[in-house]
Amino acid sequence: MDWLLFGTLVSINLFIYHHWIYPKLLQYYVKHKQPDDKVDTFESRHYASKDVDSALPNITIVMPIYNESKHLGAKLSNLLMLDYPADKLNIVLGFDGCTDDSVAIATAYLPQYETHGITIELDVVDKNHGKVHVTNKLLTQHQSTSDILVLSDVSALISIDAMHIFAHRMAEEGVGVVTGDYQLYEHGSKGEAHYWDYQRNIRKAESMTGSIIGPPGALYAIKASLFEQIPVDTINDDFVFPMLLVSRGYRAVMDERISIIEMEATNTTNDFTRRTRIGAGNVQQAFRLRGLFSLKSGLTSFNFFSGKFLRTLMPFNLLVLFVLTFFLTNSQSIFVANAAWFLWLGQCGLYAGSALALLFDATPVKQPWASLYYIATGYMASFYGGLRYLFGLDRGSWIKISSEQQATSDYQKKSVVIPKRFSDILISITALIVFLPLVPLAALAIKLNSKGPVFYRQLRVGEIKNEYVEVFMLIKFRTMGVESETKSGPVWAQKQDARVTSVGRFLRKTRIDELPQLINVLLGDMAIVGPRPERPVFCGKLEEKIPYYLERTNGVRPGITGLAQVSQGADTCLEDVQNKLYWDHSYALSLTSFSRWLKADAVIILKTFLTMVTFKGN
Repeated sequence: MDWLLFGTLVSINLFIYHHWIYPKLLQYYVKHKQPDDKVDTFESRHYASKDVDSALPNITIVMPIYNESKHLGAKLSNLLMLDYPADKLNIVLGFDGCTDDSVAIATAYLPQYETHGITIELDVVDKNHGKVHVTNKLLTQHQSTSDILVLSDVSALISIDAMHIFAHRMAEEGVGVVTGDYQLYEHGSKGEAHYWDYQRNIRKAESMTGSIIGPPGALYAIKASLFEQIPVDTINDDFVFPMLLVSRGYRAVMDERISIIEMEATNTTNDFTRRTRIGAGNVQQAFRLRGLFSLKSGLTSFNFFSGKFLRTLMPFNLLVLFVLTFFLTNSQSIFVANAAWFLWLGQCGLYAGSALALLFDATPVKQPWASLYYIATGYMASFYGGLRYLFGLDRGSWIKISSEQQATSDYQKKSVVIPKRFSDILISITALIVFLPLVPLAALAIKLNSKGPVFYRQLRVGEIKNEYVEVFMLIKFRTMGVESETKSGPVWAQKQDARVTSVGRFLRKTRIDELPQLINVLLGDMAIVGPRPERPVFCGKLEEKIPYYLERTNGVRPGITGLAQVSQGADTCLEDVQNKLYWDHSYALSLTSFSRWLKADAVIILKTFLTMVTFKGN
């Protein structure tokens, strides 16, 4: 029990040190630092006005681009306004297999750059190779002709004097990397706003104590002569590129006069994905930048360990704390046991509450809950990302996290998608258990009534995704004669369909014929509630006649029952299908809200049950 208590105290102290003691130590150091050490003096603020253009270094700005049409125009306009001699500035855009209008937008700006005398190069490739590949290639190509290499994100706008400040700060002895004050134009939540304020203060202090640990990838400059390529599987390339220079003994400094405004807003979904990937990259860089642990790095080593490394370690540390406090609840010491129960239940509440808030997109807005939620979900994402890297599932590739690039089915929230799938599985299992006694009775009736198999299988169109269309074999109790469709061909159902057997007519009226489709639901082919699954032979013809017909199952699994099915009878003509399309799209709108989805599914399932017991099925 002693080792459990010791381990718990170590885990708690690591958490406190990383989040509170370390920032306080930095603030204390900066507060007592001699004024002569400060670089932000009156003379440095007016350096640009005293410069002689001929003495300024050659600067190349490199921007890897993958589907950046949303912000590219604003970024190119921003770069045109930079206060730096045109003959000393070169801008290189690396288009990495873009599938949007990014290249066309950049091409349209070429005449303006020519008018201003600024050199701009468009490096366009049709195949996507990854951001690291593009960055390695372009920086290598321009290393010999540049004094300073600048990397910038398309979505980040920068202050017009940024290049002059880069030139001034790079002239300082020992400086190899310079960045600016990174700020979000629009915060996704109060927790995110508080987190970035915290990070800005950390970076300011780190810059004065040694080197900042990880400049923002939105904008940073490096000395061209110091550049070296990194492996193409690097995940957090924006961190690794500059920190390699720091590991070699050069300083990375932040200059607050350089404003970096991030225009790409985050949301809960893509922010969690982004932090999962960063979590994987954090584990990777802990191995690849292990030289930063050397005591030769001085305060930079201290900053790296206390900041970035402990942040990488923290999700695993919190897991250890969770397990240790659980076992400590059995301590023979009443005080220790009670304290352990309090701490363990508090962790349960925080993680469960954060997971539910993430699931239902209910981000807290009041402090301290907003910050606690942001920290908890951040460490959840980092833990998941770290595990993916350790098990070889995440080895680096180009990923653009942008709401503009999401699939069209992403109008559905996780607060609907996950509960809907969970309810489908639960209802299917329950219904199969309840109606299992009917299966042998139905099978016997079908066999006695007509020749042929008990079950009928037919190819249907499932969920339509951006990349492909799912098709599956739908399972039903057979309600027609075996040779019915070989004579008539594929046709719509009739109100008094002569092909339907007497037993089949009863099965249809009670909807018992659709019970085997619960197997399709369990397999993930279908949902309990959704649009009717159509046959491929009809889909092409209907899409020609009815606009947006195929979109009815775009991101939505077809259902055993649905709003269209309970609101209207079986399809007998083109007009029936067209009318049902309105119901299908109306149901899709309900999937944008948890409460609307729950209400819609409950009503549809109730109406379906009433149809079964009143024999009103078609």
